[in-house]
Amino acid sequence: MVGRKLKFGISAILFLAALGSTSEALGSRTRAMGGAFIGLADDENAVFTNPAGLSQLTKTHYHLNALMNNRDEFKNDSFAFASQIYEAQERKRFSIEEYLENEFQFSKAVEKESRYNFAVAWEKDDKSVEFVRKILQDKNGASQLGSPVAAPIERDRVSLAFATKFPMAPNLFKKNEVYGGLHFNYENVERKLTRLSRSSTKEVFNVGISTLVKTPHNFSLGMVLDAVVSEKVTGTPGSTGSSADLSIGGSYRLDKDSVITADVTNVLGADRAPETQFRAGFERELIEDELALRLGSWDGTFTMGFGLKLFEEMKVDYSFFNGDVLKEHYLSTSIPF
Repeated sequence: MVGRKLKFGISAILFLAALGSTSEALGSRTRAMGGAFIGLADDENAVFTNPAGLSQLTKTHYHLNALMNNRDEFKNDSFAFASQIYEAQERKRFSIEEYLENEFQFSKAVEKESRYNFAVAWEKDDKSVEFVRKILQDKNGASQLGSPVAAPIERDRVSLAFATKFPMAPNLFKKNEVYGGLHFNYENVERKLTRLSRSSTKEVFNVGISTLVKTPHNFSLGMVLDAVVSEKVTGTPGSTGSSADLSIGGSYRLDKDSVITADVTNVLGADRAPETQFRAGFERELIEDELALRLGSWDGTFTMGFGLKLFEEMKVDYSFFNGDVLKEHYLSTSIPF
């Protein structure tokens, strides 16, 4: 009997590994838009979705996001700090772009600049035994595991990202703006089965790359390749690092006040990565830079929210996630300097 419980317990831990990896601590603006932000990435939320977009920022940003309800069952919080390293004008030197411009008599680019930004972020995702039990029931865990044993999950993630805006000759590249990013993630996940005296832990270090291309036709395309390099630092025997995970997204600005976004995560269906999802979002500024309305679909789950500007620079964002297990309410604050 004990052996059977132990078997179910270990099976539950392995099953919960997949559940735990799908949680994301995003800002309320991103979450309200269904999590679809890869092709937009125009604020500090880019550190969680597409770090390449950080180079669109021209100020230092402090960002705090927290789940507001049922915190005794589920905590999903994040903090981010994003800033600019420096912005440099192009140095006077020979380049292929300049040669082609002169050779083919293209008009000179007015100004070329490279922008370098960085961001650090921390995410906290804790699920209680009661919340995990609800997930198992919602995911038909009983039929998959026989007699599943719920276990609390604690997940911490620290990220460091760098981004740059590449100087491009507008006449050669049709005035596209091209951004690139490099990010490093350290993640620690722990699951405990107290009554069986069993636990599962894993620490993983991942390296990923990202890009964002903005066209002059109001369309942007982003790509994130996560876990290009993945190493398990420590962990339960048999556990491994993460699989390379490709996600793509696009955004289209309908007018100066409205934008639509769409993302597809884990396009290649990697095994050790969050499952493939389709996300879509919409944002409309009702009062320019003062009040915005947002709607979205997170793989079929309805999301909504709004953004409100307080005082001179401070912004507050609210989002609602209509989950099957929990109706989640999030609140974010962003302070640029």
